[in-house]
Amino acid sequence: MSTNFEQKDQTSEEWVYNLWTDHSDWCTKCKNKNNKLTFDDRTKTTTCTQCNHTQTYEEKDWEILQAQRHIVYQYMPGKYIFSNLSSEEIFAKYLREHNHNDWSSWVIHDYVLARMRNDKTIQNKLRDVAKLIVEKMNYDAKPWQTLFEKMDAPTPEIFHQVPQIIYEYAEKKLQEATPKENLFDQMRSYLVTLTSIYCYSRWKGDRAACWITSEVIKLCDVESFSIEFYTELFNCDPMIENFQNDLLTEKKREINTKDSYIQWQLNLSDTYLKQSKAFVAVEAAYEALGAKLGIHAIWPPTKTLSFDIHTVKKVTQLLNDPDLFRFYDLATELDTVDNAKADYYAKLFIEKVKEHLPSVTSLEQEQAKSAAYIT
Repeated sequence: MSTNFEQKDQTSEEWVYNLWTDHSDWCTKCKNKNNKLTFDDRTKTTTCTQCNHTQTYEEKDWEILQAQRHIVYQYMPGKYIFSNLSSEEIFAKYLREHNHNDWSSWVIHDYVLARMRNDKTIQNKLRDVAKLIVEKMNYDAKPWQTLFEKMDAPTPEIFHQVPQIIYEYAEKKLQEATPKENLFDQMRSYLVTLTSIYCYSRWKGDRAACWITSEVIKLCDVESFSIEFYTELFNCDPMIENFQNDLLTEKKREINTKDSYIQWQLNLSDTYLKQSKAFVAVEAAYEALGAKLGIHAIWPPTKTLSFDIHTVKKVTQLLNDPDLFRFYDLATELDTVDNAKADYYAKLFIEKVKEHLPSVTSLEQEQAKSAAYIT
């Protein structure tokens, strides 16, 4: 297979994405480099660490921006709220900083999340916190015993407490910071951010975070068609298939992130084709092929190639299959003109992709073979 695929270096900045980051944290003046901003609450400014571009915000706009960042970084799906705190420190937060309802919700969130991850250390720590509450505050121990029994119950409903708590807090923070007339747009922006977090969590192979994120999205107060779109999107993903049942049966499922991503895109292509959406059906199959070749991935953003005639042509040339490009060209060109014909060629494109996938090797493997041969 030829490895002559012209593309920019896409891995040089991959280290930047070992922690989740999003476009709201990147400089708009040099966004192609994804340079991160620093935030100064005193001056209400953001500054690029590379080009030194500085932007100043009005009081209200800054408050909204910080509320957005707070809910996604402090209450990110799959992350413990009481992260890296000892039992005594968590108790101190109850005593000095937070009201009973919020603090209790966060205990429930962390305990159930720890159960999802089979993290006995966190579960035991939170039980110790409850003991401290009972001993130092002279509270009745029975309500705490009942709470932990509910959180340990073998029912799928308990797992929904985690996304519910996250969403309720996010909605509350945005309502406090945002004028009523702008709240809907902020919630829609939050939904888009959640999809980015889903992609990051998937790249890290974190099933729990993926499932929680997908469930938070379902709770967002936006257009119903937006929720339906994302629900359908993630329901096709093998990463979260049977997640709750696996938890209840304590079934350990090892999922290869790359192989399952390819299958996810193939599932989507079949789903879209049944809905007579030729363009996105072809796009999903193309992304499966790109992922197998190792030139496309769902994360980091620098490893996402555009879906256009130029990149598709280069990908199909790698496989030395002119028909593959011809089917793509006809399916996308006819998509808004003749649905039946577009669906026909989209079907042929998807079948071709599935035919090629078993024998495709990644560019890295091809390059390694070439280097070994030269040596």
